[in-house]
Amino acid sequence: MRFYEIPLNLKTEIDQFAVLVEEFKKGRIEKAKFRAFRVPFGVYEQRKDDTYMVRVRCTAGGITPEQLKTVTLLSEQYGSGFIHITTRQEVQIHDVALDNIVPVMKELLKVGLSTRGGGGNTVRNIMASWDSGIAKDEVFNVAPYAIALSSLLISESDSWVLPRKFKISFSNSDKDDAYACFNDLGFIATTQNGEKGFKVYVAGGMGIKPQVGRLLHDFIPADQIHFVTEAVKRLFDQYGNRRNKHAARLRFLWNSLGQERFVELYRQEVNKLKSNGYEPLCIIDNDNRTKWVDLDFHEVSSGDFDLWKRRFVFEQKQKGLYFIIVPIHFGKLESRNAIKIADLLNSFGENTIRFTMDQNITFRNIPEAYLGNIYRLSKRVSDLTSKPKLFGNSIACAGADTCRLGICLPRGALKAIHQKLDSSNLDLDQISDFKFNLSGCPNTCGQHMVADLGFYGKVARKGQAMYPAYNVVAGSVVGHGSARFAKLVGKISSRDLPAFVVDVLKIYLDKKDKHASFADYIDNQGAEDIRQICAKYKNVPDFAEDKNYYFDWGANEQFSLAGKGVGECSAGLFDLIDVDVNFIRKKKEELEKLEDNSKIGDTLYQITLAASRMLLITRGIEAGSENDVFKSFSEHFIRSGLIASAFQPMLDMAKSANKENLVPLRIQVFDLADTVQHLYESMDDSLRFPGEPARMEITDGYKGEAQTKETNYDVFKDLRGVVCPMNFMKTKMELANMTAGQTLKILLDDGLPIENVPRSVAEEGHEILEQKRKENHWQVLIRKKD
Repeated sequence: MRFYEIPLNLKTEIDQFAVLVEEFKKGRIEKAKFRAFRVPFGVYEQRKDDTYMVRVRCTAGGITPEQLKTVTLLSEQYGSGFIHITTRQEVQIHDVALDNIVPVMKELLKVGLSTRGGGGNTVRNIMASWDSGIAKDEVFNVAPYAIALSSLLISESDSWVLPRKFKISFSNSDKDDAYACFNDLGFIATTQNGEKGFKVYVAGGMGIKPQVGRLLHDFIPADQIHFVTEAVKRLFDQYGNRRNKHAARLRFLWNSLGQERFVELYRQEVNKLKSNGYEPLCIIDNDNRTKWVDLDFHEVSSGDFDLWKRRFVFEQKQKGLYFIIVPIHFGKLESRNAIKIADLLNSFGENTIRFTMDQNITFRNIPEAYLGNIYRLSKRVSDLTSKPKLFGNSIACAGADTCRLGICLPRGALKAIHQKLDSSNLDLDQISDFKFNLSGCPNTCGQHMVADLGFYGKVARKGQAMYPAYNVVAGSVVGHGSARFAKLVGKISSRDLPAFVVDVLKIYLDKKDKHASFADYIDNQGAEDIRQICAKYKNVPDFAEDKNYYFDWGANEQFSLAGKGVGECSAGLFDLIDVDVNFIRKKKEELEKLEDNSKIGDTLYQITLAASRMLLITRGIEAGSENDVFKSFSEHFIRSGLIASAFQPMLDMAKSANKENLVPLRIQVFDLADTVQHLYESMDDSLRFPGEPARMEITDGYKGEAQTKETNYDVFKDLRGVVCPMNFMKTKMELANMTAGQTLKILLDDGLPIENVPRSVAEEGHEILEQKRKENHWQVLIRKKD
């Protein structure tokens, strides 16, 4: 069986990608351009330069034993020697060298697997309830619909060029264990008058600006899902925000259009599809039964075996068959264990393996007589099989271990939490479905917003020293009609996190019988309990008193922002300038080969434009049109005396319709470019040029806040709506105008602004005194370095 059909053109696309790899190796393609091609192929560069992760599509978490073995052998041959299960039910191969990416893709293709759509602005892996087809309480099996829809979408070229990633999920009941309410498009199984169908949610998502999906349909017939999906995809493609990736997800489009307009446009797209005769989906049921097994069974009789069955073994709706959960540490499955799984499960048929959103692996269609075989395998694969089920429910993203945006090390913290829980006397089997998830930064890769108890990494300070810490969120609700994200209830140092978790679970277990759920407990008393526990750990010792607080879990070096992800604002500022520097150099070289005056004039114009644009960013200017570039350059560089006024007539001539007028002025054009280049090289770290006054007026659309008796800062700047790296540049210039020790308060948007600006400022030696979330933005207080 296959969990999606491979598009006919995929082999050709892989061959084309192979050509791009060779061009990149020869330096003929820029790194940024190569990235734009490789990411939609599911290829990501890891924290270590020139090593890559390859993500493999596994619709509904499904993979056959043969496919699993192939992926594993590829990891052994070309990668790290382990495979990684993701929270979108996929599998990844890590540490793949550039030369080995294409061979991996071609070998995957042979067994019906693809990396296409593993990243980028594409239709991502379609999720489904991992127990679809076998759960006793499901409405019906949704996996065949996810598989059919996946096969359709990955065959369509517009699925790879969307404004932003497009995530789809199917749940087999109102429990919504596949998070349909939290995806861009979610389907929840239901029936109406005996007919199979779906409730449809749209515009959900996690990320730094999470949103619960909006109910688009309370019922659509099951055979209509492709109309719904294609209509939403086309609406997204046509109206989505392609200019600002931080406001590009489908939920931002819903909010900008408004419900009424969004639904109106959606219905128009549905009607177009139906009138054009859009092809129906081909639904093929995936039978859940076992094949004849030629395998000796192992009888096991012990208390440990019985306890394992109570925790991890469940009856299917197919009589005599069982499904088993195998918890995997961080989704990291060693190749030798993955091969053992593939070899044993192959005995029971192709439809035997699913990956879960908790990064675990499940087996299905296992006869009761062979549970002993599975028990022995499970114990070899994971020591979590001897722990309470709660241990396997926990998620921790990679954080700063491998992620370029990571702040903390959540996997180290989760290990410490497990150890602390293991040594506690808590009866964790009472809360077997409890989830606590950790993310290394405000992004929700660790799904902290849908946890009972969630944490996301942050930087905290004790005097001048930084230490790793986490914001605490709690009380999410998952399910149709009641879905909500966890809410912020406190903060805690990373060092105190394990003891904090034990304290929270202890008090909850004491009060559990009085509440319908952990979310109910949070709503009624739990949030205040957690705040009091946070207060208990509020006082962090000085470094001299206990240096452990200043080392993250699993780290050998003292916590700092260095290496925890690049402060990309500062780098982005100079990268933008360097683009024009390199462009001018390239155009000068091209001129040597040109003879036609029209082409010479056009090239000279492009050099003049780039030279005029190059340093505008240092003045906080994002010029729109080419005329705006020349106007702003004249105002801020020529009239200010930074560039000689003798160049003004040439600039005026450049704005004329006839670019050939510049041909006799080649030397002046080159002089302008060289003058701007020299000015750039003379710029100091405060973005000032020689002879410039100490204070500068910064051009932007925001006005400073009036100083009042209540303010605890010297200067204020509202940078909401200002993108990277412009927001950092404006912060840098404000600091340049201040004296040592003064404080600057800035307002920043969520996303890259709050991730990068404080980090970049701190890297320049300034002190981040405070960083607070205020509704939909952030408030940052900075003290200028001495």
